[in-house]
Formats: sequence, structure tokens, C-alpha cells
Amino acid sequence: MFYETERLYTRRFKLSDLEDFHEMQSNPNVMRFIIGRGKTKTENADELSKVIKAYDDNYSELLIMAISKIGDASLIGTCAVIKTEKDECEVGYRFSERHWGKGYGSDILKGLLQYCLHDLELMKANAIVEKDNIPSVKILENSPMQFIREYEEEDTNNIVRLYALDKLV
Repeated sequence: MFYETERLYTRRFKLSDLEDFHEMQSNPNVMRFIIGRGKTKTENADELSKVIKAYDDNYSELLIMAISKIGDASLIGTCAVIKTEKDECEVGYRFSERHWGKGYGSDILKGLLQYCLHDLELMKANAIVEKDNIPSVKILENSPMQFIREYEEEDTNNIVRLYALDKLV
């Protein structure tokens, strides 16, 4: 386990997560603001294998965690920490659509920020969200993260919002 909240915990992915992982990643609603389409079973199996292999390769730049409910090992979502600069990271999360609207995004973000700034001893956490991803924007607006700026991404031309939280020393 990496960290837990009152209702959720994060853990390493397992090959047995493939069906739940595929359900989440193949859903075009879940993937709309990520790649704009659902992924195929083959793409998801390949991605899951790479995530699992990265645990053994002493990952240092990217950590992808499975999210489960306390008392239930089934996969309901995923979150990630991407180290971007010295002592800084970008955080992200996604959930299967059947788990939307239950407050899990706020829960996992709160735990993720604690994990990054205290357990990993990073000095700053950032989050980037597409402006039109209203549910995620609301989660970030109601979190301790501060809105920094809105800008157009060069590679996608999408309008995104940057949020950040500095570690209080």
C-alpha cells in the first residue's frame, strides 16, 4: 500500500486488475479529457503490464497506483505522481464511471497531496486539468491547491488550468 484515506487506499496494480482496468480505460467518458477515446483491450493489457513492470524497475519519475475501497480489493480508479522537476511533481487521478459522484476524487486528491508533500518530501505538487472537465475543475477548486493560470497546451491546443500547492515549511 502507498497511502490510504478514510474510504480508499492505493496499492500496486496486479494482472488480475485487467478487467476493471479495461472497463475504466475503454470508457470514452472516462478517457474524454485524457486521450479523447476509449482504449482497446490490447492497449490496456500492454499498459497494465508496463505499469506493473515499472514497480520492479525502481521507477523514479512516474508512479502509477491502483485505487480500491477500504475492505474491497477491486480496482475503482488510478492515480499518478509524475516528478517534473527537482522536488516537484504533477498529480492526476481517474475513476471508473460507475464510481463518479461519490466524492472519491476529493478523497484521493487530499491523500495524494499528503503523500507527495509529506511522505515523498516533495516541495510542490501541481495539477493540470482541461478547462471543460468541470467535475475535475470543481475538485481542484475545492482542494487546498491554488489556481495559477489558464493557458493553451501547445501539443493539443486545449485550454487547461494549472493548480499548485507548495509545501508549508
